[in-house]
Amino acid sequence: MKRPGVVTFVGVLLAIGAVLNAAVGIALIYEKDVGALQDVFGVTDANVMVTTGVVELIIAGLLALVAWAVFSGANWARWAVAIVIAIRVAVAGWWLITHLAGGIHWNAILSIAFGVFILWALFGNDKSDEYFEQTA
Repeated sequence: MKRPGVVTFVGVLLAIGAVLNAAVGIALIYEKDVGALQDVFGVTDANVMVTTGVVELIIAGLLALVAWAVFSGANWARWAVAIVIAIRVAVAGWWLITHLAGGIHWNAILSIAFGVFILWALFGNDKSDEYFEQTA
């Protein structure tokens, strides 16, 4: 069976998310200007940014692995996506709680919205169900 467009779209979103999370993680780890961190993220503690950067790199690796599995049609990939997206949404929630100001709030809100869409696309769509069951 041909891969449904929504599954391809989810795979592309996951791959793009992996690249962007890696870029953010690297930037947060290597940014030494606490003033810039304050302006962008509303946090004055550089250690919090390094921790956030490490978490972003871990999530980037997980997203890349899961994107590959979704493209390959592995049935277990849907559950892996659900786990990774749950972690991603939890981290976004953590951002909303710990980073009290700055543009990071929009990133967190968009991460939660994309997470809901991805879960719908993989679990709430009949074509996706047929595709993953057939490739199992």
